[in-house]
Amino acid sequence: MKNSIPKLANKMVWFVGPASLSVYNFAGENGYLPTSRAAEMIEKSNEAAERGETYTIPVEDFYRDMDTILNIDQNAYEVFWKGGAEDQHKAGAGGVVRATYAISQPTIRELVRCFTATTLMDTNSVFNVLIEGAHESSMRFMPKIEVPDWQHLFLVKQFLLGSSNLGATSKVRFKRLIYQGREVDPAEFYTRLPLVGAFSDQCTEIVWDNEVLDQPSVMANAARAQSFEAMVRPTLVSRQPFAGMHEKVLVFIDTRLRAGQEVSMPLAAEAFGMEASTLRRRLAQQGVKFSQVLQDYRRKDAMRLLCHGYSVKDVSTKLGYSEASSFQHAFKIWYNAPPKRFYRNAKTS
Repeated sequence: MKNSIPKLANKMVWFVGPASLSVYNFAGENGYLPTSRAAEMIEKSNEAAERGETYTIPVEDFYRDMDTILNIDQNAYEVFWKGGAEDQHKAGAGGVVRATYAISQPTIRELVRCFTATTLMDTNSVFNVLIEGAHESSMRFMPKIEVPDWQHLFLVKQFLLGSSNLGATSKVRFKRLIYQGREVDPAEFYTRLPLVGAFSDQCTEIVWDNEVLDQPSVMANAARAQSFEAMVRPTLVSRQPFAGMHEKVLVFIDTRLRAGQEVSMPLAAEAFGMEASTLRRRLAQQGVKFSQVLQDYRRKDAMRLLCHGYSVKDVSTKLGYSEASSFQHAFKIWYNAPPKRFYRNAKTS
């Protein structure tokens, strides 16, 4: 696993709550992991809860456990999903609460918004955003570090399989799927299995027509949604500190660039109500610089935008470059190839 900002990887964690514990229980009961591993996770999670703390493990530890499972059986998670509700009830209500909170929303759009906003139910290693346009909208999954192929894949399958029949008037079909920086055919993912040992920090994005997202959910239940939101919210609040200043800067960069506005560290510091030196120091505590966060964002979003068919000039503008030549120079450093090559591939795929 290689990362463009190595020190940032040390700050990434996996939250060990009911949803994660259901995976460990499943793995222990089916012989994929020692039962002692699940027992250890449950014990430490309970001890942390008694202290009023959030129990986390380094993402590398969680990835190692998941790779152990998948090396034994690549179909393990297909089996887990089919019996997911039962397993999650054994470990606790966390996974069920989150899912019920989402599918109880009045529309499919609000369902997607809920999943986007509850990233911290799992990990702080990704940055999710719901991008809403005049005719289409998308959920963009941008890893902060390189994450396993299965983490990208499970996001896609969650919507491809788990939400496809929830529309009241039509199937919830993808309009487009960008997977790890490349446009792909969604149909290939119904049976696709995870590539064990493969990592990527490129964006995965699911695109829907607005008319698909704006249809009612067949599971809509306002009272249930409100009740489950009250259960989810405290968990999200308790985990927010793990997002850190790095994510606040990402939100600032993303919001400003998508609005066609200028981005700089002085402007970010002003938006956060602090001196630039304070912002610099707080980012340094997470092992990053503002310029690194900006360049990393541009590198990943460039491929996504090219997949949408935007010209090289348009992409450079959307990423805040004053000259297209500056973007082209940066792109060649990132990918050892000119952006027009990927633009051509996107137009012909």
